[in-house]
Amino acid sequence: MNFGDTNFIGVANAEQYNSFVDQDWEFDALLKHFGEEMRRGNALIFQMTEEGIEHSWKVDVEVNKELVYPDCYRTADGYMEVTGNELYLVDYDCLTMAAQFRQHKVPDKNCRRYKIPIENGHYRVQVVQYYDVDNDEYTGRSDVDIQLIFKKVSKSTSEHPRADSVFWCTY
Repeated sequence: MNFGDTNFIGVANAEQYNSFVDQDWEFDALLKHFGEEMRRGNALIFQMTEEGIEHSWKVDVEVNKELVYPDCYRTADGYMEVTGNELYLVDYDCLTMAAQFRQHKVPDKNCRRYKIPIENGHYRVQVVQYYDVDNDEYTGRSDVDIQLIFKKVSKSTSEHPRADSVFWCTY
């Protein structure tokens, strides 16, 4: 993912993600909105830096691979629903433009390049971050910055707690 503001990045179900917040949104309202969409299973969003460093992230996507817990900088687990047989990697520019203007949707023109073809269903998503951009250090692998592992799970959401706030958020 090499373009735009990557202080926050995410994975979104473009068909289900409710993007609009308010024409004059405040940051706290945006974070709350992200949490609501995560709780609905429409997105997973991550704060990638505390220092505001933009980076071209090397992202590896695996589907129906067994979840692993490798040596890494940090990891998070969440649940998403896939409809339309696709998800998209999205950056902060894409998310904020869609939050401010009703006519903008996710993905934007830039993020359309980051389509993840994936079968419809419910997935546990493991996010493994190897690269700490704030300290310019890798833990574990150095050929990939972030790995997203999608593992299909049963439809029942009652047995799968959903995240309700941005992963690794310091605000």
